[in-house]
Amino acid sequence: MVKVITLYRAPADAAAFERWYVQHLARIERIPHLRRLEVSRIWGTPLGASPFHLMVEMYFDDRAAMEAALRSPEAAEASADLSRFMAGQVLVMFADAFEEERSKE
Repeated sequence: MVKVITLYRAPADAAAFERWYVQHLARIERIPHLRRLEVSRIWGTPLGASPFHLMVEMYFDDRAAMEAALRSPEAAEASADLSRFMAGQVLVMFADAFEEERSKE
């Protein structure tokens, strides 16, 4: 699998961010080929406060599926919405995702 990771910086107005994000999440959920969506609310780091507020991970079967999804009208709509509300306040990355099997010992 592959994923798109988006880190959202801590907003100046948390209440406005939360109202916007509910609508934005609905846009993300409409992106085709999306296999899994994971949202993490960040509350700190080992050194204290984090500059990030939220992490969203969008999983796809492979790079071809991710690239097709990112070219879709639904992704364009979500991207435009993100640019309008969070311009310069997000970090977007692409990654290969795998799970490591661990023994239960």
